[in-house]
Amino acid sequence: MPPTEIEVYALPAERFVAAVDRLFTLGEKIIAPTRAPRGDIFFREVDSREQMMLEGFGNSEISPAEHVRPSKEVYFSYQLRPGEPPVMTPPPAPEPFVIFGIRPCDVSAIFALDHFFLERNPRDDLYARRRRAATLIALACTEPASEACFCPCCEGGGPVAEEGFDVQLTRVGDWYIVEIASEKGERIRDLWKSLLEPATEEMLEQRAEQEEQCIEQMFSKNANIGAAVRRVSAGKVEPGTWDEIAEHCYSCGACSFICPVCTCFDVNDVDMGDKQGMRVRQVDSCRTFGYPREAAGGVRGFPTAARARMYANHKLSYDHYRERGRYGCVGCGRCVVACLGHMGMPTIARLVRKGPTAKQEGQETQA
Repeated sequence: MPPTEIEVYALPAERFVAAVDRLFTLGEKIIAPTRAPRGDIFFREVDSREQMMLEGFGNSEISPAEHVRPSKEVYFSYQLRPGEPPVMTPPPAPEPFVIFGIRPCDVSAIFALDHFFLERNPRDDLYARRRRAATLIALACTEPASEACFCPCCEGGGPVAEEGFDVQLTRVGDWYIVEIASEKGERIRDLWKSLLEPATEEMLEQRAEQEEQCIEQMFSKNANIGAAVRRVSAGKVEPGTWDEIAEHCYSCGACSFICPVCTCFDVNDVDMGDKQGMRVRQVDSCRTFGYPREAAGGVRGFPTAARARMYANHKLSYDHYRERGRYGCVGCGRCVVACLGHMGMPTIARLVRKGPTAKQEGQETQA
C-alpha cells in the first residue's frame, strides 16, 4: 500500500542523466519512450539511456499501459493426451519492469484499469501479476504533450499526476521535483539517495504556477467533460446527436482500441494442431459491428448510433464516475488523432452539450 504522505525531494537537472543511468543497475527491464524511424514515439524495452527519449517528447502513439494490459495475452496453453486429463500450463510469471517517462494521463489510465481488473469480482490474476511487477516513474507535463491533449477536463488526468504513480518527476527550472508515493518508489529513492536534495517551498510554488499555465493552454481547447456527463447521466441527449456522431463513424473501433482506459476484450481458444492449443484474451471494441457476437456464433447487431451512445455512456455516465471515482476518459487525446471521422471525445462531448449541428460543422474541434 502507498504511504499516507508523498515524500518530496529535489534532483538537480545536471544529475538527471546519472539518475536515469542508475535505473539500469536494478537488473530489471526498463520500458521507456523511444523514437521510431519516422518520428513516432513508442514505449519499448531499452538497454541503455542512449535509446531513450528523456525530454521534449509528446504523447506516445500507443499508451504505455499496454505493458500492464497487453492487447493479446495467453490465459493458459493445453495439451490433450489419450486416456489422461488435459495438461494445462499457465504463462510464466512476468519479470519485474520499470516504465520510465509515463505521462500523468497514462498513470490515471492504469489507475482506472486497477479498479476494473483488481477491485471487482472476480479479481483478474493475469493483470494482477503484471501490475505487481511494474514500477511507474511518471514524467509530469510542463506543457501540453500534444495539440490533442485535454487532460484538465478529466479529473486526475494531469498535467501533474495526483496518485497512481510510484515516482513522479516534474521539471522546474534547473531542478526536478521528485515525489515518492509507494514502497516501489522508495527503492528508487534509495537508488538515487546521493543525488537528491531537499525540495524548497519556492520550487513547489513554481511548479504550481507552471501547472496552472499548462492547464490554461489546454483549456483553450477543452472538452468540458463535466457538462457532458450531466447531460448523458440525465438522459437529456437528443437522439439526433447520436445519429450525427454515427454519420462520422466508420465502426473501425480505432478510438477504443487506442484508448488506455477501455477494457473490452474477447476470449478465444486457438487450436495449434497435434491436440494442443491455448486460450487467448485479446482487446475488443464496442464500436465494431461484430462486438455483440453470441456464443452460438450469431451477431445481434445494433445501429451505429446505438453503439456510439453505449461508448459515450461508458465514458461520460455518472454511474461509471460514481463507481470508479473518475471519468472513463483521461484526456490523452489519442482518440482525436486516431478517429478517421474526426469524432474524438472532445467533439462527442461538445455535441452532447450543444445538440446536433449541420454536417459541415461536425468536424473535429476542441470547444
